[in-house]
Amino acid sequence: MITRRDLFGLGAAAAGAAVMACGRSRRPADDARIPTPAAAPAAPAAPAIAAPPPGGHHDALFAALAAAGGLGFVRRGDRVLLKVNTNSGDRYPYSTSPDVVRWIATELRDRGAEVTVGDRSFWGDGDTRGNLEANGIAAAARAAGAAVTVFEDDGDWVAVDEALVPSWRPPVHLPRLAVEADHVFNLACVKTHFITGCTLGLKNLLGLVRALDRKRDGNLRVHHDQLIHRQIADVNRAIRPRLTVIDGWRALVSGGPTPDSGARPTIVDTGVVLAGADRVALEVAAIELLQRHAPAGEAIHAQPAAQHPTVEAARAAGLG
Repeated sequence: MITRRDLFGLGAAAAGAAVMACGRSRRPADDARIPTPAAAPAAPAAPAIAAPPPGGHHDALFAALAAAGGLGFVRRGDRVLLKVNTNSGDRYPYSTSPDVVRWIATELRDRGAEVTVGDRSFWGDGDTRGNLEANGIAAAARAAGAAVTVFEDDGDWVAVDEALVPSWRPPVHLPRLAVEADHVFNLACVKTHFITGCTLGLKNLLGLVRALDRKRDGNLRVHHDQLIHRQIADVNRAIRPRLTVIDGWRALVSGGPTPDSGARPTIVDTGVVLAGADRVALEVAAIELLQRHAPAGEAIHAQPAAQHPTVEAARAAGLG
């Protein structure tokens, strides 16, 4: 097992990644609601983190995937959603790496899976499709034979059981595509955020929530600096990715999440890629990575990684 001591020179060991299955569900009725998920079956723990080999970004990604148990669970005909980070049209590391999208989508297609790459940008930005083109993700998906979709307000949505999202003003909807996929892969990048301190794996799933619900008063219209952490945890309780990749090969360690967020942006080539199913363990490791490289004035240094408000909210919600 490769530990975070190996990666970062820290005393904590790398956490295991217990796989959570996201099985194919029967198509619910139009007024269906997402019920409280049943407990996932236990699975053997696997190392969640792999130190980058000398071969570059591709090898680091697939070493991390191998350490997390590999992609052998994907079968021919499986429907896989790659949820990317397309908050803007700015290129990696502001958005998910097109190379990572292409490499993973190609691997899945070679296994016979039906792959879709999808996202919805910030609720105030109505040009997600243009952003996907500008940041190179759409072209990468097409090159790998994957479909590209945008989760528009007039799309096909499923309402979430309000008990799963108590910190939101209902209703809250998730794309039917994400709910009914055999597997959801969360492909996150590593960047700071001027409100939450960071955008990593857990926060990336906010892009699955219907923009109309996100912008409702009391939800993300204001980005309340305490409530948002619980809202992030709620969404992660409502949908469970089979795999999370937090790609820190290049990381935005100050000035995030976009080039015009206010602070001067700093990008660092850390050479680290994280992958696994334990979203909380991965989040802690990624925050530690940011703390190792971020300038002293960045908010990510406000507390130890394990005590970051999003991590604490996730634990309180029973994740990880």
